[in-house]
Amino acid sequence: MPFELLSLLGLAGLGVLLCLVLLLANLLLMRRGKRLLLSAAENGVLYEESLRPGAEWDEEEYLLAEKAGEEEPQMDVETESRQNAYKADPVFMPLGREEGGAVIGSLRLTVGNAQILGARDEQQDAFAITPIEEAGILLGHGVMAVVCDGMGGLKNGKDAANAAALRFMRAYLEASPPLDEAMLQGIFAANDAVLEVVREKMSRAGTTLSAAAVTRGGLWFVSVGDSHIYLHRNEKLYQLSTDHNYYAELLERARRGEISLEEARGNPERGHLTSYLGKENLEKIDANAEPLALKPGDRVVLATDGVFKTVSASRMQEILTRSRKGAHEELVREAEGARKPRQDNATVVILYVDAV
Repeated sequence: MPFELLSLLGLAGLGVLLCLVLLLANLLLMRRGKRLLLSAAENGVLYEESLRPGAEWDEEEYLLAEKAGEEEPQMDVETESRQNAYKADPVFMPLGREEGGAVIGSLRLTVGNAQILGARDEQQDAFAITPIEEAGILLGHGVMAVVCDGMGGLKNGKDAANAAALRFMRAYLEASPPLDEAMLQGIFAANDAVLEVVREKMSRAGTTLSAAAVTRGGLWFVSVGDSHIYLHRNEKLYQLSTDHNYYAELLERARRGEISLEEARGNPERGHLTSYLGKENLEKIDANAEPLALKPGDRVVLATDGVFKTVSASRMQEILTRSRKGAHEELVREAEGARKPRQDNATVVILYVDAV
């Protein structure tokens, strides 16, 4: 047999032998890797890693560990309890206001509120905040704040605002997710509450309502009237809600060129509300269709017109940028310090969003 053919056969045989050796080594490594993975699962390593705030449960990794042996990996009671809770909901831990708020994933949420009477005879603003120390409420509904401003031009503004805030809160907490629908259910329930005031007092009554909820999915908001919802982010102030007043319609006409901007600003009826709670047919409701993702450093601000009609947007932005925790108190002090002869009631609620 020629030497060249013998050489080729020898090399082929050597190659087959090398492949068999590599295959055997690979099988040994796979068996060892499975044992290591199973050992890690039994010791809780995989579960502890997946329980970090903001992390996601790695079900694929868990299933791989489960298949590595004939029996399911065993966990201690504490680890199993934490794991079951996390698979149902991400980290969402109540801390209470005095302990620093609530932890939602990788975010820490605290709440601040402040209110002044102004130059009015009675307080016609009302607000309500879900109890952030209640774990069940946090898991299902997040942290929600609602602010109402009773209409001073109508009687019973105080009764209307308080009834709307309380009924909105109750309806929101009783509603099941999705939470955007819960917000809308709250609006209609609050409107019914104001209409009950109208029937009881036998006179007209009305109130604005603005609400914001920080949930696992992000920020939801809803608004009727002209109380504002802002987002302060990266030292900039953005108004999220749309005003339901005649001025908004005048500005739209000015944009279309039908009237001048000066005419819109000078119209004496520009402040008249075009939508408010207390109407039989609630036609205008402002709400977001998708949750807004929040970032560390964000501030969600709810304010009645006693604040933003006295404190300019640029000044509000400056206060929110400078004061990281006490901006709610500074804003109402600023409004009070202006000493306007007819200073309206002023109310601010701020949801402070920070990193854990």
